[in-house]
Amino acid sequence: MHIYLILISLVLTIYGVEKSKLFSYRIIALKDYDFFNQLQIDKKMEKPWLVFFFMEHEEKSKEFIPIFDKLAEEFKATNMYFSAVDIYENEDVRDRIVISTFPQLIYFDMNSLMYRYNGEFTFESVSNFVRNEEWNKLQGKKVPKEINYWKRTLRKLTGFVAILIYSIIFTIIAVICYFQNRSHTILLKKIRRIDIAQQNILEKKKKYMKIE
Repeated sequence: MHIYLILISLVLTIYGVEKSKLFSYRIIALKDYDFFNQLQIDKKMEKPWLVFFFMEHEEKSKEFIPIFDKLAEEFKATNMYFSAVDIYENEDVRDRIVISTFPQLIYFDMNSLMYRYNGEFTFESVSNFVRNEEWNKLQGKKVPKEINYWKRTLRKLTGFVAILIYSIIFTIIAVICYFQNRSHTILLKKIRRIDIAQQNILEKKKKYMKIE
């Protein structure tokens, strides 16, 4: 039992190390339990934050990870924190901030207003966004105080896993219906053969009766 626990701890440690290699030390990795406390949402924020919401195995997210690291290095002297949140692992943040597409960049100002970046995910485009403070041209919104559980439920009902489960269920139902119809067709054919055989027997009886 102890060996299993040690192995599990080792795997989790290796996994954590691998995850930490995604970003340099300049990127602050945040999770559900510390996201809102670190950003000081609903409090007096010390610095604004530029947060990268990503999904590790999604293609565009993977392409932007080194670019985001480069941006953090480029603007290390600015009065801004750079952070990253894996939305696959941090469902509460995802559903409270309402992240429906990814990757996504959101700028959080010192008044707890958030501005969703809507440009291209290139170094030049995002660096211009930061350098020129282009969030001032966007409509800032207050961070929602509660998780939108309705959207969470809807996402789960329409997610990939849900669709896969629905597909399996529909496939099983289709297979059952197919074999039921097939067995019904076979039964009808057997009944038809019996009727034909009975009809042949009756015709033969009538023929013999006429001969007699």
